[in-house]
Amino acid sequence: MIPDRSTNGFTPLTYLNLMQRGGTEEWTRLYRLCHDPGIARQVAAVLALRDPDLMSSAQLWKFLLEDLHPTLNLSIDLLESRRATGV
Repeated sequence: MIPDRSTNGFTPLTYLNLMQRGGTEEWTRLYRLCHDPGIARQVAAVLALRDPDLMSSAQLWKFLLEDLHPTLNLSIDLLESRRATGV
């Protein structure tokens, strides 16, 4: 996985990087972090920014977040209609 580019800790883009490029260890760590509603909201907010070719992992994370926090109304829109906008 690409190392974290932030020198001051986790950012929403760090979460996106973990979702898209992380392995089992990173995903397990991120899943544990997502038990915190604030982090879950940040992760949900960056899901729409994912690489269009990595829709499967975004769909999985959408399901996981909605399952962890069914009452938060995370409003995750993956913009699937714009899937072909990648380079």
